[in-house]
Amino acid sequence: MDDPAPEPGTFRKVKHTNQLETYFYPGLFMDDHMNYTWKDVDIEHVQVKVHGRHGSESATYAETGQVVWPASVVLSHYLLQHSHLVQSRSVLELGAGVGLPGLVAAKLTKEPSAVVLTDHTEVILELLQKNTEANFTGDTDGPKAALLNWGADLEEFRKTHGTFDLILGADIIYWTEQEGMAEPLFQTVSTLLSKKADAMFVLCHHNRSAQMSKSIRDIAGKFNLLCAEVSKDNLPAACSDILSNVPLQLLTFTAKDVDTII
Repeated sequence: MDDPAPEPGTFRKVKHTNQLETYFYPGLFMDDHMNYTWKDVDIEHVQVKVHGRHGSESATYAETGQVVWPASVVLSHYLLQHSHLVQSRSVLELGAGVGLPGLVAAKLTKEPSAVVLTDHTEVILELLQKNTEANFTGDTDGPKAALLNWGADLEEFRKTHGTFDLILGADIIYWTEQEGMAEPLFQTVSTLLSKKADAMFVLCHHNRSAQMSKSIRDIAGKFNLLCAEVSKDNLPAACSDILSNVPLQLLTFTAKDVDTII
């Protein structure tokens, strides 16, 4: 049997070639041959089987979607702590990678088929599909996996999948200037977020610079989204080790004409 998932404190800080500091558990998906490996990740009583190939200090940008990042663990615990956000609601995960938060959301809801996990490459889509099939077997309809490039073909995506009451993102903005990343993200959220009063985008964000949070709020505002930060005191106690080592923020975004519901 595979070893259990690592304790949060075992996450390690490294520098990628672009000199941005990132944090990950180096052994989570690596075997001796750098092949894909199965691991069971426990979010308290919710167990998720995750299949992936984990990079090392030399991991390329393209490989980041194959990693369980600390932000995805914290967001998953937050969903468990606030399971009312998921119950009987349609859920979309953006930049899902291996899909941990989305899979946790699907396990917490009575309608896992109302969850859609998205990423922008076929390689990651295949990985998402494999993880979905591993976690939802038998007669249970599991979440869907779909390609989605932020800001592109959004009306077509909406016609196919609808809008969503809850949108999730875990460490999906590395810096606001990167390839125009933030604006397409919030355009996507604005287009695909449902019009329900309590519809919300929840982003667990690795704050890599002092200016970054302000930039995110400003860009979200361009798309009529109001940002609020979840208090550190309200973040999951189970993630205290991660939170003491990684500068994570949990941000919520709602349409400006509705109130935020936590």
